[in-house]
Amino acid sequence: DLLMQVEGKPKCCFFKFSSKIQYNKVVKAQLWIYLRPVKTPTTVFVQILRLIKPMKDGTRYTGIRSLKLDMNPGAGIWQSIDVKTVLQNWLKQPESNLGIEIKALDENGHDLAVTFPRPGEDGL
Repeated sequence: DLLMQVEGKPKCCFFKFSSKIQYNKVVKAQLWIYLRPVKTPTTVFVQILRLIKPMKDGTRYTGIRSLKLDMNPGAGIWQSIDVKTVLQNWLKQPESNLGIEIKALDENGHDLAVTFPRPGEDGL
């Protein structure tokens, strides 16, 4: 979907599940995201948004989780987010799986979530 792209790259993460797992019971589901290092202490607001079919008012997503994290200078960090309910819903209704959008904005509006490596940045 071109509406879900920025500079030709998807701004969402799409997960495709095999029909073999569709009827399994989900006991636990964690999404791990990597946040780029920061140079100064900062507060980061992490949002995980589930993409949905556009509503009449133009809304294209609904919130899954929001976190407020304090980050210190140094190495980047891994953060886990519980997505069990989202996964259960996707398995019950696979057609509702349009993907998720991950945002991790610092106090200056910089997105620290690594969904695509930047030039010169190693992949995960």
